[in-house]
Amino acid sequence: MIATIKPPRDSFKQRHHTAAFAVLEQFANGLVEYAKQHDGSVSADKISKALAALREQENLFDGAWMTLETDIDTVKARQNAAVRHDPFGRLLVSRFAHLLEGSEAGDLEHGALSREILTPFFKVIRMMVGVDMLEEIDREIHAIIDQHADEDDELRDPTDYWDHLAEEPQVANRLNLVFARMALHFKDYERRKQWMLQLVNDNLPHGDHGWVFTNEHCVRLLRALFRDVRAALPIPERAAELAAKLGGENVENLRNVMATLDRDVAAIHSREAANWE
Repeated sequence: MIATIKPPRDSFKQRHHTAAFAVLEQFANGLVEYAKQHDGSVSADKISKALAALREQENLFDGAWMTLETDIDTVKARQNAAVRHDPFGRLLVSRFAHLLEGSEAGDLEHGALSREILTPFFKVIRMMVGVDMLEEIDREIHAIIDQHADEDDELRDPTDYWDHLAEEPQVANRLNLVFARMALHFKDYERRKQWMLQLVNDNLPHGDHGWVFTNEHCVRLLRALFRDVRAALPIPERAAELAAKLGGENVENLRNVMATLDRDVAAIHSREAANWE
């Protein structure tokens, strides 16, 4: 029997962990039974033959594949819904919508973010925050929207509606929690920033204009995403709320991340000023 290994907390990972170990356990059990019948020893040749025998079992990985395919379908549905501006997806994007091309940021030549960033953005969020937490908050936000369904919000201009919803305290608190958890991944700021740059660029659609997500894009995006987290940290009551959810040590980590990000922003401004001289 394979020793029990504690699976990851995220149930998305846990299901894959369990499926993979079920296959390994089946292989190990076969070897254990053989060893019992041969004075406790298993030769290298026998291990190779056992592996070859498993290769002949066409249905061996059915359970693992079923788990994987189901979860991939769920992830794709979540990504597609977010790109179609479902409430939670649109609220997440609202934090940096002003940086996207066609908004106040102008065009790509003047530093705006391509809208092609949306799909890799959701991938970054999913990897950093975790599917379980995102799905839980998604359900909570839908419940909040349902609570206000009889109000006049649907008569508002669509842009005003989303701005209004994003400022609703219950919604704002949940969005803040998402971006606080994301920010904690930037404790090793430079390494994580380089990881994000590569992940986004690797997952951009290959369009004709060949837009690239640059260091400057990344810093401006992070500044926009973490805006409300930064604003909460100096306020004792709001910092205490974050400490209750994330732990006091992590609140201090968030302060350090914000300070490092601020230095990065200042460095970019210095370079831009020097270019104008």
